Amino acid sequence: MIPTPADTTESPVTSLLRVSVLAADQLDEAGVVNLIGRRPELTVQPMNRLAEADVLVVVSSTLTAQLLRQIRDQVAGRNLPIATILERFGEVDLLTAVEVGLRGVLWRPQVTAGRFAGLIQTVAAGDSDLPREVASRLVRDMAELQRSVLIPRGLTPSGLERREVEVLALIADGLDTAEIAERMQYSERTVKNILSGVMARLGLRNRSHAVAYALKAGLL
Repeated sequence: MIPTPADTTESPVTSLLRVSVLAADQLDEAGVVNLIGRRPELTVQPMNRLAEADVLVVVSSTLTAQLLRQIRDQVAGRNLPIATILERFGEVDLLTAVEVGLRGVLWRPQVTAGRFAGLIQTVAAGDSDLPREVASRLVRDMAELQRSVLIPRGLTPSGLERREVEVLALIADGLDTAEIAERMQYSERTVKNILSGVMARLGLRNRSHAVAYALKAGLL
């Protein structure tokens, strides 16, 4: 059962956050429901109405590939942030967990009503809250992915080719097609093809839209 030690941390109430709970153990589920009930900014959202939830909380001793598949089936492709309460992270692929929607992890011994509410508010706002060891593992996994998969294929973590990112960066610097071609030692036609390919694939309207997308995505 999830421990719920006394906690006097107060959080300003803004909008009510709807939280659904996925737990194999009924005692764990009851513990999390109790945590939610102790915070005025949170409310329980039944799993049969998950489509209306703001956050999904998953409670387990550890993440497994089977549990990730269950979560994927539950969220059904919806961009729903997921917070977890775990004893340990386990050997599951961390990048897959992030792709499914994992945004926060809270270890069972550290659970209090205040920490739990802070985690929910953080992931609901689109941010992440990962323990240091989990965040470090994510960085290592990303580095390995880039080293062994992306770089040999000329790709970046965004899925764009390195030359596509470079073209967008040079456009953001104010260079025109001829100047970009000279800088990259490509023909102007090649530069135009690179840019048109990016715009078509991402559904971008024009150069300004392409640069705005790249800035928002953190590519530049």
